[in-house]
Amino acid sequence: MANLPGSRNISRLKKWQRLFVNRSLNMGNIKAIGFDMDHTLVVYNREAFEALAFRETLKKFIASGYPEELATLAFDPNLLIRGLLVDMDRGNVLKVDGHKYVKVAYHGHTRLAKDVRRSVYNIESFKAGSLLSVDTFFSLSEVQLFTEIVDYMARNPNKIQKSYREVYDDLRRFIDQSHADGSIKTHVLAHPEKFVRKDKYLALTLKQQIEAGKSLFLLTNSSWEYTNALMTYILGDESDEFTDWRQYFEYILVSAGKPGFFTGSQPFYEIQTKTGTVKPLAGPLAERSVYQGGNAKLFQQLTGIRGDEILFVGDHIYGDIIRSKHSVNWRTLLVIEELGTELVKLEALKRALSDIRSKMEEREIADEDLQVLHSKLRWQERLMAQSQANGEVKKAQYIGKEREKLATKAGRLATRLEKLDFEIKTMTEARAARVHPVWGELMKVGLERSRFADQVADYACLYTSAVSNLRFYSPFKRFSSVHDMLAHDF
Repeated sequence: MANLPGSRNISRLKKWQRLFVNRSLNMGNIKAIGFDMDHTLVVYNREAFEALAFRETLKKFIASGYPEELATLAFDPNLLIRGLLVDMDRGNVLKVDGHKYVKVAYHGHTRLAKDVRRSVYNIESFKAGSLLSVDTFFSLSEVQLFTEIVDYMARNPNKIQKSYREVYDDLRRFIDQSHADGSIKTHVLAHPEKFVRKDKYLALTLKQQIEAGKSLFLLTNSSWEYTNALMTYILGDESDEFTDWRQYFEYILVSAGKPGFFTGSQPFYEIQTKTGTVKPLAGPLAERSVYQGGNAKLFQQLTGIRGDEILFVGDHIYGDIIRSKHSVNWRTLLVIEELGTELVKLEALKRALSDIRSKMEEREIADEDLQVLHSKLRWQERLMAQSQANGEVKKAQYIGKEREKLATKAGRLATRLEKLDFEIKTMTEARAARVHPVWGELMKVGLERSRFADQVADYACLYTSAVSNLRFYSPFKRFSSVHDMLAHDF
């Protein structure tokens, strides 16, 4: 039997090994745990996989008549992060805070000036829903290729006689073709060791949950052939007890069509794995059998497991987390893979954050002092005007001299505030650049929460950097949240 972790071990975990709690959750009440596959159970070598998708899609652009010069465009794995928004009509990529203010914007490789960014996006509230949200790793190569073509168009006017929206529409069509013709997945299946990273603790993690009495199920949008190949690669020989990866999962649901799986009413079909034939489901779901399509409400009816008895683990904030919570009230665990490296960087930047906060406290005190001086200056202005009106010349002259002294002091304090503002801005930008040279932290814009962080806080009960981090916690642990507090609670 796998060793179950004890709570005494949790305090010794590295930050990147932890599960973070937004909403209290008693794992003892969870009867079933569902897992997405891509970027959840199957962890890709992102640089290799995204470079492949970038290259294969770019070939289709050129084959369709776009300039052959585009062949020189190169994939940069460090250009983009998740959580960004794409303005497909203007060709801009945006980073937005939790209040829907655009704080960073790029057109191709050119950063938009603050006044331009403000005039386009921040004078009036824009509708985030009308923009493309970069929610998954699959979309990073897509958006980077769009960014590179936008940059090419800026450097080479009139060489591409299309709008940015038309370019993006072509991009989506070419990506769909790449998936349909197998030009991406064929490479992955031929050399999974190049494109997929094995997690040596994944099998142990799943076994711990099974031994604790949890029912596990796989719920993926990928086809059966692709799913079987990759799941065999990552789990097929990881345990003497489980010789077939399907033995880990009570139910296997492929080609699920998420997020439609959570909102629609499509039926289940059973796949005959030996022949590849598909037939409508007749009767209950059979353990270890493979099904495609289906919907969450029917799944609950057929299994007898409902709502908050199910924990769903996925990487897609919308397709996995928001929809499963909104539509069927499943509990949620969001896998944010990039936190694994980002939290290590942030630990090393604790001193920098402390220095920034010290400067901000200094600025707050200076700002309060300046406001007091401004109040005194306004009061003295009224006294001087009264004295002049009453013919009290000497008194008015005395007040005027005192007011000049205060004005000089206020001027020095205002200069100091400007210096502090500049120092805070410089320190904040330098710290953010050490996390990511273009976009900074995933969960922050400067020192404020990003839009992505707001979505994580609103919809993910738990979040972590890897599925295998579950192994550090008891399958019956009560996760307690401290994040239901308001500002006045601290």
